[in-house]
Amino acid sequence: MKKTLSVCLTLLILLGTFAAPAAALPLSAGTDALNAQFPDGAYEDLFDFVYFSPVKGESDAVKYPLLVWLHGMNSGTEPRAQLQWYHFSNFASDEYQARFKDAGGCFLLAVRADDPVGGNNWDSSMCSKLKETIDRFISEHAANVDLNRIYIAGYSTGGSMAWDMAAKYGPFFAAVVPLASLYQPTATDLNNLKNVSVWVFCCDQDPYPVAQTAETEVTFEYLKSVSNRRSSIRMTRFSEAVFADGTKQYIAPGTVIDNSEHYIWEAFTFDMHMIDGVTPYAYASTVNGNGSSVTFQDPEEGVISWLSAQRRYTPPNEPETPDTPDTPSEPPYDPPEEPVEIPTATESFMRYVRMFIGYIKAFFEGLFGRFK
Repeated sequence: MKKTLSVCLTLLILLGTFAAPAAALPLSAGTDALNAQFPDGAYEDLFDFVYFSPVKGESDAVKYPLLVWLHGMNSGTEPRAQLQWYHFSNFASDEYQARFKDAGGCFLLAVRADDPVGGNNWDSSMCSKLKETIDRFISEHAANVDLNRIYIAGYSTGGSMAWDMAAKYGPFFAAVVPLASLYQPTATDLNNLKNVSVWVFCCDQDPYPVAQTAETEVTFEYLKSVSNRRSSIRMTRFSEAVFADGTKQYIAPGTVIDNSEHYIWEAFTFDMHMIDGVTPYAYASTVNGNGSSVTFQDPEEGVISWLSAQRRYTPPNEPETPDTPDTPSEPPYDPPEEPVEIPTATESFMRYVRMFIGYIKAFFEGLFGRFK
């Protein structure tokens, strides 16, 4: 009898252990431990992914935001590879989760492109499939996902895909963060983006045409000319790129990456601070859509604090969705000295040609050993 009771008690303890949410980890736990907090997921005929849930048990009724991450070229070559390079799992740490104000946490969804021939590269033709993947994930976590706070971010080709998704689906996303990417908006795109908060990152010395600062500045001017959220749009420029430890070399499992001026992802995944968590990220300058400088002297101020403040836009003449605060009115737009004009069809075509050449260059550099 005692033996039976002992076995039952052991089973109950084990079941309770498996049912409990994973223990939260500090940033100091390291990348491997934080990566392990992300279970695998997949839906038939859609993209596979890894994700992090902030839900603290069945009784947790909190509505959490959702941050979708899109990797760059050659960084999705196998399942879970999208976690290897970027330190995206930093967002699952205790410290970063606590910075998502109001909710005290955030769902994280890192989706993997399934185009092995093209270097596991994102393409605008995948928008519908990606949207359906996101929708399915939201439906499975409907009790805890805040539909007013869906964010999407991406690096390089993933950044271009983030632009495409925000332009195609408009205010479904409260905010978009493209890093080291190029985007050529059409008039329709701009209309869809005018109610989305945007923070774009670029480097002056980026070697790829896909992310030339001059091109990004043009897009930023387009946004400023139409945005209803100018105080909430930002552009960060780097005079040069370094990793969060201040070096130009990054060591990943079995790999050493020598820095390229294209590699600016750690400014995002280290929340606009160097690895000490205090020093503002090196060589970066940030302005908002009203032309005001943005600084990050407070360690708690960065990408996460900005994301936390963004909600799905509600036009003043429409009723708000639940839990959506009033959208403050914007000051009149102060246009640049030269008028902002939507590019002609020929100009758009030539910019896409340059973008395509950059993609091809990036693909072959990855294929033949840029990542040594």
